[in-house]
Amino acid sequence: MKRNPTARLLKALALAAVTLAILLGILSIPWRGGRPATPPAVEHAAAGAGPLSAGVALRTLDLGPEPIIAGFPRLRWRADGVRDPITVRALVVSEPGCAVALVSAELLLVPGALSQAVAARLADLGLDAVVVGATHTHAGPGGWWDSLPGELGAAGPYDQATFDRLADAIAGAVRDAHAARGPAELSVARGRAPGLSRNRTGAQVDGRVLAVRLARPGGPPLAELVTFAAHPTLLGSRNRRISGDWAGRLLATSPRGTRLFFQGAIGDQSATAPPVAGVEPVEVFGAALGAVVDGLAPPPGDAAPRLATATASVSLPLLQPGAVPRWLWPATRTVLGGSFPGRVRVTAVRLGGALLVFTPAEPVEAVGRAWRALAGPDAEVISLAGDYVGYVDTAARVAAGTGEARRAYYGPDLAARLEAAVQAAALAAGR
Repeated sequence: MKRNPTARLLKALALAAVTLAILLGILSIPWRGGRPATPPAVEHAAAGAGPLSAGVALRTLDLGPEPIIAGFPRLRWRADGVRDPITVRALVVSEPGCAVALVSAELLLVPGALSQAVAARLADLGLDAVVVGATHTHAGPGGWWDSLPGELGAAGPYDQATFDRLADAIAGAVRDAHAARGPAELSVARGRAPGLSRNRTGAQVDGRVLAVRLARPGGPPLAELVTFAAHPTLLGSRNRRISGDWAGRLLATSPRGTRLFFQGAIGDQSATAPPVAGVEPVEVFGAALGAVVDGLAPPPGDAAPRLATATASVSLPLLQPGAVPRWLWPATRTVLGGSFPGRVRVTAVRLGGALLVFTPAEPVEAVGRAWRALAGPDAEVISLAGDYVGYVDTAARVAAGTGEARRAYYGPDLAARLEAAVQAAALAAGR
C-alpha cells in the first residue's frame, strides 16, 4: 500500500513536537534550586589613620597578533587594527591600617573571573581591596570572558592567553603603583556636564561629574580619578578598530597626572556629542568632558584624609531575562544559570570627601539616585566594577517590561538585593 507523504510529514512533526516538549519539561525542572533574599554579609572592612600615601601607574595592553573587538554582537570578531592604544591605570592609596588599589581598564566590562585572577596575583601585597572597573568602551579588545552568552553577545571568542595577558597587565600596573607610593594630598571636586548626556528611555539625565585629585605635598599633580555616566558608543557597531571611544580620549588628555575613569550610574545614559565640522564625535565629546573636569575647582589638598573600605556580598535572584519569554525562564535557568553570578560583592571606598560605591552592574539613573540616598550625601555609585550582572532598573519598570527591562537578567528583585549590599558596604566604610 502506498504511504501518504503528507501523513508521514505530519507524523514526523508531531514526534519532533513531543520530543521538544519533553526536553523543555526536563529543562524546566528547578535543578538549581532557589536563592531566597538574605541580609548582605560584610566580608571585610578596614580604615586608615595618619598620613596618606599614593602611587599611580599606567600600562598599555599587549593585544596579541590578531586581536578581536568587543562591544556588540558580530559575525566577524577580528579587529581591523587599533585606533587608539588601550590602557590599564592603577591607583594605590594607603594609610596606616588601610591600603586600596583602584584600576581603570579600557574594557567593555570586568567578569568576576578576571577580578579574582587579578586579586590572586596580588595576594602578597596585603591590600584591603582591589577594585577593577571598566570604562565600558564598546570598541575595546575582547576574548576575556569565558561565558557562552558573554562571548556571543559582547566579548567574542574566549582565549585563555588573552585573559592571562590582561590579568598580568592589570596586576603589574597595581604592583607598579604600589611601589611608587609616596606622600600625597587629596582633594575632591564636583560639578555637572550639561548637554553631554541624555537618557535613552526619556527619564532623568544624570550629568554628575566627580574628580578626586592627588598631588605630592607642595609638588606636582599625581593622579586624577573621574566619574561620569554615559555609554562610550560613539564609534558605533560598524567600527572595527579597537579604541577606548570617548572615554579613551578623556583618559589621554589630563593635565593633572595619570587620569583614571569610572562610569557612574550608566544604565540608561547615552553620550551626546555636539556636532563640530571635520572632527569625530569621539574627539569632541572627550575634549568637552575633559574641559568640564579641568574647570572644577577643588578645595586645598588634605594630607591625612579619611581612608576606609568595606566589601559586602549578597545573593542574587534567579534568572528572569527580559529578552526571553516568561514561559522559557525555567529552562533558561537550567541551561544558562551557571553562566551568570549567583552571588556578588559591592565595595565601598572612602576617599576623603567622596565615598565611591563600586557595583558589578549597570544601574539606571533612578536606581543610582536611590542607592546614593542610602549610601550617604557624598556617595557616588560606580558601575561595571568587579563582576557583571547586567542592567538594573526599578522594580516597577522591570515588572512592566519598560525602561531597560529587556536588557535585565535577574528580574525586578535585583535592585533591592544590590541596594542592601550598597547600604551595608557604605555603613561599614563609614559613610
